Amino acid sequence: MREVAELVVAPSEEGIASALGPRFLEDLSRLVRRAPSGRRVDVGLSGGFITQRLLPGLVGPSAVDWSRVRVWMVDERYVGAGDPLRNDDEAWAGFLRHCPGVELVRAPSADQYGPDGLEEARAVFARTWERLMGARSFDTALIGMGPDGHICSLFPHHRALDSPGPVLCVPDSPKPPPRRLTVSMPVMRACRNVWLAAPGAAKAGAIAAALGGAPFEDYPVGTVLSPTARVYLDEAAARLVR
Repeated sequence: MREVAELVVAPSEEGIASALGPRFLEDLSRLVRRAPSGRRVDVGLSGGFITQRLLPGLVGPSAVDWSRVRVWMVDERYVGAGDPLRNDDEAWAGFLRHCPGVELVRAPSADQYGPDGLEEARAVFARTWERLMGARSFDTALIGMGPDGHICSLFPHHRALDSPGPVLCVPDSPKPPPRRLTVSMPVMRACRNVWLAAPGAAKAGAIAAALGGAPFEDYPVGTVLSPTARVYLDEAAARLVR
C-alpha cells in the first residue's frame, strides 16, 4: 500500500468537508507565516467537490492572511469567460471573493483566443507560470479526483501523462468539455503538500487501486499519494481500501 501522511474516513461528504476544510486553512495559515517576506504562498485548487461543496462551507473569518496567497486552478475548461463550466468562476463566486487581498490567476478563455486557439492559450499561460513560478510547484494543493482516478485533466493512459512542461493543453479530454488546460504530472508530483478529497462510491475502486500501488498510468491519482499527502474519503469511497 502506498504510504500517505494521513488517511481519514468520514461518514459522509459533509463529514469530509467539515474535517478537511478547517485543517487545510490552518495549514495554509502556517505556510503563510513561514513564507519569505514579500512572497505569496501558491495554492492549487481543483473544481468539482472542492469548489462546489468544500470551499463554500469555509466562508467566514479565518487566520489566513489572504493578501499573501495566490491561487491557481490545477485545470480549467477551455470555454468562454463567465461560462458556468469554468472552475475559476466557481471558486471565486463560492469562496475566493470573500478572501480579502487574495490573487487568483485565471487561465486564458476561449473568447480570448477562439475555439481553435487552445495551443496559443497554453503558450500564454505557460509564460505566466514561468514568470510567477519559475521551476516551482504549488506550496499546497487541495484537489479531488474522478471515478477513473484522474486528477487535474490528466486522464488514465492519455498522452498528456508523459508530457513535460508545467502547463499542457488537452484537446481531447474523455470527459466533456473536450478542450482543457491543465498543470502537468511533474508539477503535481513536485507538490509536497497535497490534500485529496474523494467522496462517493463511484471512486471506491480507483482510490483503493491507487493506494494499493496500481500503476500511475492506470490511476493518475497515485502520483500524489506520497508520504506527505493527506487523503480524505467518506465511507462509501473507502469501502474497498484495505
